[in-house]
Amino acid sequence: MPHTASSLFFKLVLSLLLTALAGCAAIHVATVDRAPMRENQAAIKANLYACHAGYQALDETVRDLGTVDARYQRVEGLAHLRTSRFLASYDVAALSEAAYQRWLMRQNAMAVEGLFIEWLRLPLDSQQQLSRYWPGDKAAVKRALSDCGAALVDHQAGLPRLTGMAAAEQYQNWKRWAGLYPLAALPFYLGVVNEHQALQQQQREFANTGAERVGQWTYYAPPISNLPPAEALALLRRQPLDELGIPLLDSAVENQVLGAFMPALAISNTHGAPADNDRPAHLIADAAGTIQRDTTQPTLYTHVSHGRYQGQVTLQLNYSVWFAERKAQQALDLLAGQFDGITWRVHLLPSGAVLGYDKMHQCGCWYQFFPASGFSAQPALPRTQEPFNIGLTLQPEQRHTLWLAANTHHLLGVQPANPPGLTQALTVRPYAQLRALESPGGRYYSPFDAQGLVPESRRPERLVFWPMGIPSPGAMRIHGTHAIAFIGYRHFDDPRLLEELGLK
Repeated sequence: MPHTASSLFFKLVLSLLLTALAGCAAIHVATVDRAPMRENQAAIKANLYACHAGYQALDETVRDLGTVDARYQRVEGLAHLRTSRFLASYDVAALSEAAYQRWLMRQNAMAVEGLFIEWLRLPLDSQQQLSRYWPGDKAAVKRALSDCGAALVDHQAGLPRLTGMAAAEQYQNWKRWAGLYPLAALPFYLGVVNEHQALQQQQREFANTGAERVGQWTYYAPPISNLPPAEALALLRRQPLDELGIPLLDSAVENQVLGAFMPALAISNTHGAPADNDRPAHLIADAAGTIQRDTTQPTLYTHVSHGRYQGQVTLQLNYSVWFAERKAQQALDLLAGQFDGITWRVHLLPSGAVLGYDKMHQCGCWYQFFPASGFSAQPALPRTQEPFNIGLTLQPEQRHTLWLAANTHHLLGVQPANPPGLTQALTVRPYAQLRALESPGGRYYSPFDAQGLVPESRRPERLVFWPMGIPSPGAMRIHGTHAIAFIGYRHFDDPRLLEELGLK
């Protein structure tokens, strides 16, 4: 990387610049750390200014071209940091110096991941224009982003602390005001309650009847894990925690734990065989950048996230499946459209306890929580907040099969995995792959736009449900942007969701 600031003057200017940015980045400067900077200005690395300029140039380019990755939220004015609802939930002023630096490091890791994905998705001429900052091939660019990030984090740690950081709400309040939300919310509230009751009744009937009596099914099984759930939990207990209380898992351990709880799928057949739109899809990009849904490679996408429960950081195992579409079942079907799918999530404590399971459709719709045996959900919610849909209690320390209805892909039941002899294999891929799909021409594309939405998945329901304030209700969207309640405010990635559920 070229050294564009080699003099003490530029080093001093850089320090003042970063200090100013820290105060105007849509966050606040903590009053508890207004001590003089501990870092000797003359010791700042000569390339620090170039690192900051490179981050800024890449960030501005992807914004201008609309190749923004919406997985993690930008921190305005600080291109080397991105945040999440989980990291924003920390009381930064109370962190030790080591914990604060780790907090910055984790946000820089999100920024490096996001910026690299955005760089991949740039046209070749834009990549070449940025080569003065980020020369070389993909590996070199990724390494340079990481090295620069480490230097910027070291410098940031010596500045007054960043505090008051918050992830944006996935609600548009102006729509609620325009749609007379206080009046419109009442029929929506009653509709949600009725929908919950209907789905719960359907699940009870399925559990009492037995899958083999309900219809014919096609089974999809993930790779067989060498580690049963009980052993995976024991392995989790042996993992250290970082300064923020987050389990430190290397990639091998993470994959083992993900594999141990990976669900199988059973999807209802239509006329004796699975319909094309009921086959789990592998999302790919063609040469023109159009996202195709390849059903010849049934795929499950996985990633790990984190939450909170009674003062501890939880480990969340996420399993996402995508389908080609939800077909219209009548002349005017508000819920039909291109793309569909669900996410299944497992909540674990670092001590090895399974707290529960939850699911949502990729639109954030039809959220439901299933407590693990030994726990119960007892939410105490005001009338201004949408009630939770609480499912049956599930046995922990075992693998499960998710039984899905044809076309709607509603969850009919969750039962211990006992696949028959004839199954189709599920290929497992990282969820992050969806953010940069390589096309045959070498360009990278994503199904998600700059707001995190899949534009082709827009539903007619958005024309009716807009007064609830959710952007494009019914459309599929990227993780980190899911609103999961029409009434009140609730997000799938809220770190304190289990506490709102009243889990005990």
